[in-house]
Amino acid sequence: MINRYIKCLIAGTVFLTATACNKTLDILPTDTIVANVAIQTMSDLDQAVAGVYGTLGNTNVQYRTVGNADIILSSLMSDENYLPAENVSGNGVNMYKWLLHPDEQNTWANWGSSLTPTNPVIFTGSNYAVIDRANRVLRVIDAVPTTTNEELIRKARQKAELLTIRAFCHFRVLKSYAENYEPQSLGIPYMESINDAPGAVKPSRLTVGESFEKIESDLEAARSIYPSGTVTDVTRLSKLAVYALKARVFLYEKKWDSAAVAATEVINTIPLATRAQFPGIWTDANNSEVIWKLKKDVDNDRIGSFYRTSAGIVEYAASPKLVNLFDQAADIRFASYIKIDNTRGNNKSPYLVNKYAYNTTNVGLADLKLIRVAEMYLIRAEAYAESSNAPGGLALANSDLNALRSARIENYVPTSYNKENLIDEIYQERFKELAFEGHRYFDLRRRSKEINRTPLAADDAGGSKTILKPTDKEYYLPIPGFELRANENMVQNPLYR
Repeated sequence: MINRYIKCLIAGTVFLTATACNKTLDILPTDTIVANVAIQTMSDLDQAVAGVYGTLGNTNVQYRTVGNADIILSSLMSDENYLPAENVSGNGVNMYKWLLHPDEQNTWANWGSSLTPTNPVIFTGSNYAVIDRANRVLRVIDAVPTTTNEELIRKARQKAELLTIRAFCHFRVLKSYAENYEPQSLGIPYMESINDAPGAVKPSRLTVGESFEKIESDLEAARSIYPSGTVTDVTRLSKLAVYALKARVFLYEKKWDSAAVAATEVINTIPLATRAQFPGIWTDANNSEVIWKLKKDVDNDRIGSFYRTSAGIVEYAASPKLVNLFDQAADIRFASYIKIDNTRGNNKSPYLVNKYAYNTTNVGLADLKLIRVAEMYLIRAEAYAESSNAPGGLALANSDLNALRSARIENYVPTSYNKENLIDEIYQERFKELAFEGHRYFDLRRRSKEINRTPLAADDAGGSKTILKPTDKEYYLPIPGFELRANENMVQNPLYR
């Protein structure tokens, strides 16, 4: 349960060693010193904040880290991938087939995993683990002395980063485990403080509305204290990232005007990648239009291994439904995201997910792009299309959609849609643009759309159930069973009771 993470993390609150260069965030707990003892200087604080970032995803396991959880959930639950016959490992198959229950381990991805000896860790961390570490540093950060103006500014930025991370992680939990996104529905526990007697921490679920209010509050607090100036290191959060996260949160809340305003802050600052730049985003040759990413080193987890193993076995293939949406010749995204290989033989999928560094010596290893400008165009387009207050909202929405498509598709001819068709086109564009980035499942949930996996590939081994409806129990995730057994204040989602 949540307090089990807290108990296990008391010993690992602060990170007192750091490595150089790209391994700055690979910081591990070294002893049992508590935060207010260990964090006494700005150097201590620098390492502790880096350690919080590190908890998001830099591990030496295959691909199961906190940072990757949205991608795994969306790939297993939605229609952007299919299960090919060559997947004989059984990895993720129960979840892919929507055989969900509170003790199905893959459903735990954004909550966390049991830490009992009889139920070993599947995901090496949890959003609540990251939140707890952020809270432990936040508890002492104001007391850390500064001697120069540069240190004062740096400490303010670090406090803002920790608040942003706390909001980001809570949002990921909320969108995964809320029964739906309506204000009065069951939300999540929001952990704003720590308790050094973790057995006493047995939080209850807020409503969705209350959960969103807490997320918004943390993001606004972070925005207000971020120092001015441009942050060039996209592996660190920034004020611009706060605006981007606000836009994403407001979209889920259907606060259309606020979503458009926040997205505009980002769009006005960073341009879309050019067609020449775009492929380099995915090989990590450049950071064009990237607002925030998790840096990955050779000894870190490899999200690409989820789709295709180092031995070349395709465990999850790009769905033909998605493949067929692309203009394969004209759309610059296609070759960066998907490779069609018809030479692989019988019962081998030709539809390969190519987004995560398969053309390098470090197969499957790539930085994890968590926020990009392209998403902001799609958020603003949807917000404009839905807003009754934006003058010429439909025209503005069409303009944003056309701008993104023109940047991606050679010789694209701009098109104008009415509202109903425009919303459908925006969702189709989100399906393409954000493929394999952890959005598709949650996009379908936002609109209560059924998930349709009608088989289109000869080697589809997905099973007999091909449609998941919003009224089906499995449409949303259960609260993990270990949490319920340990915390009498925790309430299960309705259809799983």
